[in-house]
Amino acid sequence: MKNHFNAQRFGQLFRKHSAEYLNQYLLSTGVLIGVMMLIMGFIAYISGTPLNARMQDIFFMLFLFGAGFIFTSTIFSNLGNKNQAIAALSLPASHFEKYLVGWVYSFIIFLVVFTASFYLVTALVVSIDEWYGQEKEILNVFSPDQQGLKTYIIYAFIHAVAIWGAIFFTKIQFIKTAFLFFLGLGVVAVLNFQILKTLFTQDLKMAMPFADVFLQADKEMYSLELPQQQQQLIILVPIILAFFFWTTAYVRIKEKQI
Repeated sequence: MKNHFNAQRFGQLFRKHSAEYLNQYLLSTGVLIGVMMLIMGFIAYISGTPLNARMQDIFFMLFLFGAGFIFTSTIFSNLGNKNQAIAALSLPASHFEKYLVGWVYSFIIFLVVFTASFYLVTALVVSIDEWYGQEKEILNVFSPDQQGLKTYIIYAFIHAVAIWGAIFFTKIQFIKTAFLFFLGLGVVAVLNFQILKTLFTQDLKMAMPFADVFLQADKEMYSLELPQQQQQLIILVPIILAFFFWTTAYVRIKEKQI
């Protein structure tokens, strides 16, 4: 087991990575806060309506997915440079420990920093926004009434795809991974629609994977949804896919040679 993971060795590798990239990560955090502040503040200013919890939830999801995908797809960028790759792979640490450092920074630490940054920006925007006598509200992503937990779970899948692309590709990882990701989503969506279209006699209007099905019959629109218990089981799909891509990413990094 020590050949794969040693706490002291991992700690030293983690501190080395932090010392080398901390300034870059702090700068990236500042840019993220600035972008969120600019976009959310601008939308709140021109919309004429307060930035309520529902709108905050949408921003939280979009910023998390976008920023997380970009950051994770570059976490192993040093493997795309021959000289940096040699230096990284020759470090006296296991492939698992090297992979784990990138995983911890791009998943756990990123989620903590992003959530804190989002709440900071949201609090500032809400404090200066005009609520027209309404009670000001701030999104609670951990509330059962919100979609925060589902958003984090979906992000786990997006992160897994991004870290797989960061290791699998050696150049322009973000562009190549994003292209394959959206291409895959498009193929799955088209196949899902065509398969369901053959199963229903009514006019099928919309059918996204693992979502409600919308039909039209006699000029009336109807929606079909799974029972509540089965809807809860669907959340296992991104979790299973996340572990699959995390595992294949680790297998891929094990194949890297000096």
